[in-house]
Amino acid sequence: MEQKNENTANDKNEKNESKKVKAAPKKNKPSFSDVVADHKAEFKKIVWPKPVEVGKKTVMVIVTSLFTGGVIFCMDTVFTELQSLVIHLLS
Repeated sequence: MEQKNENTANDKNEKNESKKVKAAPKKNKPSFSDVVADHKAEFKKIVWPKPVEVGKKTVMVIVTSLFTGGVIFCMDTVFTELQSLVIHLLS
């Protein structure tokens, strides 16, 4: 019997506590000057690469693109010739 009474009392307390909990108040929208100040602060944290590093990475991208383009060109040429050969043999 005592266990039932305790459970009932706990249930009532939980219901009362859940009613007491209110939604958090809405925060005011930051002003434009606050937003600009935040952006400036974040912009100062950026670590910009050195010009030499940018040059090296640019050359690497160009070389990789040319190599990839060459591989695709070769594969296209081989597959086109194989397709022509198969069509010629079947007709």
